[in-house]
Amino acid sequence: MSRRFFRIHPGIGVARVGDSPSEFFIGPERPGEPPNFDLDQNKFRPFKDSQGRIKRQAARFRIFEYELKGEKIVPIREVSAGQDGVLGITWKVHMANRKAAFFKFDGQDGADGRWSGVRNANIRGSYREKLLVIDPGVKAVSGRNHASVPLTNPNRGIPIKSLGELRTDEKGNLLVLGGSGESNRTGHGKLIDDYVNNDQWFDDMSDGPVSAEITYTEDGATRTATLEGATGGWVLVGPPDYAPSVGNVVRLFDTLWDVAVRFKDEVPLFDTDGLFDQGLLARLAAQRKDWNPETNTFSTYRPSFLHEIYPLLDRALLQRQVHNPEASKSYHASFAGMEQELGTVASSRGRRLRRSIFGYMRNPSGNDGSEPLLMPKGLGDNYSDTEGPRENYFMSLTRVQFALLERWAHGEFEEDWDEAAARAIPREITAEGLERASVENSVGGPFFPGIDCSWMVRRPELYAAPFRVKHSGVAFPDTARLPIGPGFFSQQMALPWQADFFQCKKQFFPPEHVKYDGDGMYHMWWCAHRPDDVYANKGDFQMVSWTRELEKVAELDSQSPEIKASASEDTSAFEIAMYIQMQQNWPRLGFVINEGDTHFETEARSGGGTTNPSPAPAPCWTSGGSKGSGGY
Repeated sequence: MSRRFFRIHPGIGVARVGDSPSEFFIGPERPGEPPNFDLDQNKFRPFKDSQGRIKRQAARFRIFEYELKGEKIVPIREVSAGQDGVLGITWKVHMANRKAAFFKFDGQDGADGRWSGVRNANIRGSYREKLLVIDPGVKAVSGRNHASVPLTNPNRGIPIKSLGELRTDEKGNLLVLGGSGESNRTGHGKLIDDYVNNDQWFDDMSDGPVSAEITYTEDGATRTATLEGATGGWVLVGPPDYAPSVGNVVRLFDTLWDVAVRFKDEVPLFDTDGLFDQGLLARLAAQRKDWNPETNTFSTYRPSFLHEIYPLLDRALLQRQVHNPEASKSYHASFAGMEQELGTVASSRGRRLRRSIFGYMRNPSGNDGSEPLLMPKGLGDNYSDTEGPRENYFMSLTRVQFALLERWAHGEFEEDWDEAAARAIPREITAEGLERASVENSVGGPFFPGIDCSWMVRRPELYAAPFRVKHSGVAFPDTARLPIGPGFFSQQMALPWQADFFQCKKQFFPPEHVKYDGDGMYHMWWCAHRPDDVYANKGDFQMVSWTRELEKVAELDSQSPEIKASASEDTSAFEIAMYIQMQQNWPRLGFVINEGDTHFETEARSGGGTTNPSPAPAPCWTSGGSKGSGGY
């Protein structure tokens, strides 16, 4: 039996689409590191190439060797072919897009494993797979600086060229690049008239398992290990992160963490796994042992103010940089300068503030959707634009996040505030850091349907270990028995992706049909990825709509006979025109970056150019509203 043990890191990597054919950047690999951020220069690199096309974000996968130390197997070093007795590494990736063949997305329909309808219902039987699925098959790559291995669409009936490509870097690590953000309809397809389900439309989003075969020597013998499942990885492909300077209140990291803590019987974590003795991951193991599933609380666990409480509060405050609530009672201000008091148990002012802040939090265990004034100021998984019950209508934190804040509010936390440490980004690449970095910069809620993945990611039976997706098996084992495999997570997402990316902008509450005795206000969806409002220039005091230029053209295009004819009671002509604008012109949108505490929109390009050039005149935009009916 081999005494050498290897594992791919990260367990889940995130790539993002872009229309630049050759330029890309590698996604975050250190905790706290924003996408495309230059640590040496302490600033963001350009997100667009010299011609204004968006660079793709590549997901990089590495292999670490583990060693038995006492009773624990712990990561000791990153390995590459030609070093440390490693003879060769062959990477294998299987990506797919199954959106057009999956069930329709309709809120929580299917959460019990029973769906009520499918996309492209007119295509039945075995023909669905043949006509509706994009599956390039397993692709392999090995060696150093390997040239592009394209993920070409083999299905000639689907008007999508590719799902992306594979490469290796100078050390032989795997690089997965997603598609170009392409979407298209077949010849008989209608205009986009729904935010999430459009028959005869296709796009190039995808996801799938990442495995590796590593050949190595041990005691003079040559051995081969296959890394998959608990030792393998998974890659998700999502839209661009247009606000890399702002973090999500509920990150994908938080959602995966929540599943691992609350479902400790379903999500395996062996006591011998030394990865979870390191860094923040050591706290996951401690939380699993202390979690009370009956009360959704911790009994004795004391969260770190520096590592667990402050980052959550800080991300919540930063939403204001990409979302203008436009109502006096709809947003908190700042606790700048009060961190020490908030992080000190004996501080009387800190105690009052802690309890006040926690008192505004919406309890995820009793979220009946009846109080829009609570926090977070977002819409949730069970949002509906029709009359009826509104359970989970508004967004809530994960149960673990809420329980951590509750312990903090009661003064049961570690007093470890350190301002320098709170701002620091580690230089070293570690196995523990890789597990965190990519999913820290991804959306973990709300899932209506979401941006990078949807609510199926919460299913505990998917995981071979925390942050590790099984490479086979089924989800919903008692009902749907959905196969776990290529395209599993992307299949539930909006089709095409640009429709929901337009639709999920901030929304005024209450809608006209909802009876609510109180002040109206705006609520958000995922403004940390898809901004609602921005400061168009550094130093501006007034915010403007992030999609303002698309809106100008859509107002004109909404008068066209074809668009008017496609409008309905559920979808206005303006909404259809905006769907077209987002589908065709998403690369023209700007990115929100920061310099110090100042956040602003940039159109900076590689190779020079001004930070904020004047917007292109309307005629340069290609011509052709909200989740639900009407514009907000």
